[in-house]
Amino acid sequence: MSCHVCGSPDTEPHFGGISCKACAAFFRRYFHSKKLDAPCTCQIRFRNSHPCRECRILKCLEAGMDPEKVQVKREKHPPRKKVSQQSDLPLDPGKSTQLVPSTSSSPPSLPISPLPLQIISRNCSTISQTAFNWESIQPKRFLLFDKTLDQTNYYELSCLMREDCRMIWKIVEGLLPSVTYNLRYLDKEAMLRNFLPKWSVLTAAIDMEMNIRRYSKFEGLEDIQRMLVEFYQYSMPYEYRMTPEAILKTFGPLLAYYGEHVILPIHAKNFDKAEYMALTLLILFDGAYTNISVECSEMCRNIRNLVFRELKGYQMDKNYEETQFIDTVDTLSIVEKGERKFHEELLVCEMHHVHLHDDYRMLMNELNG
Repeated sequence: MSCHVCGSPDTEPHFGGISCKACAAFFRRYFHSKKLDAPCTCQIRFRNSHPCRECRILKCLEAGMDPEKVQVKREKHPPRKKVSQQSDLPLDPGKSTQLVPSTSSSPPSLPISPLPLQIISRNCSTISQTAFNWESIQPKRFLLFDKTLDQTNYYELSCLMREDCRMIWKIVEGLLPSVTYNLRYLDKEAMLRNFLPKWSVLTAAIDMEMNIRRYSKFEGLEDIQRMLVEFYQYSMPYEYRMTPEAILKTFGPLLAYYGEHVILPIHAKNFDKAEYMALTLLILFDGAYTNISVECSEMCRNIRNLVFRELKGYQMDKNYEETQFIDTVDTLSIVEKGERKFHEELLVCEMHHVHLHDDYRMLMNELNG
């Protein structure tokens, strides 16, 4: 991806937009300068030269760069106030005003610097921009998952989940182009396969309110059981189809576990979009898997550290309780619990001839590996 201001190929996120380091430095200098107003001089410049100062800053703003994310300029040599050596005690008008030398050997105390008038918020651009881009793809996701379980099957649903994962990856590519551009294809595909089970669990908590509205037509337990039976029966070849009783006995406890121990506990934490997207990035860039290269694992570790810092700063800026950060990170263990149950479900599906997507089969082979 090229710089949205000058077209340079070396880009990364700066001040909420995608630009090269040179344009980011120009953007910072512009708002540190006292000469903010300058007329356009493009008409009198050489044809192949850069655009004028005014036009260049307009391009920066159009690229999404936010002036409020520029830190206040710090003075290299701030002026020092002179410390008065006279006593603050009132003087007797009848006595001489001669100064009495101090017998203390300690130096005089310096005045305390006042707090700055403007408090600069912490840099949380990665998770904030992820949340913004996530919101923009919701109409497409709504159409993608418009069907209820009785209207689809296991294979089709796995294809939809795979497409959902790739939409998340597109968001990451826009935010971290320098990272994803140099990533090997095999590492990328392995990361997406590892991400798929965890994302299936996390997105069920994220989309819970939407799913409640979607499944509102199923009023009683019998309707829900009928939906589950049709979902699994149509996922099996006709000659291997299980009876409704066998399906409920085999798959019912698995689905009940997801709801009771994974989805509902995560949803009860009431995370906002930025916190959910921080969790999304943390489970995507998990470097603990053995099916990725050492370089990819190191890259994942660096990005996770970045996300942890931004998440902590974001929650501090929101004045959340100090325990909120620990509670958010603890959600990763709940997601991993759901991932293990997902792998168990895949094994049960394979035993009963459920038609699985190739990514699921490759994941099982890597686990059994």
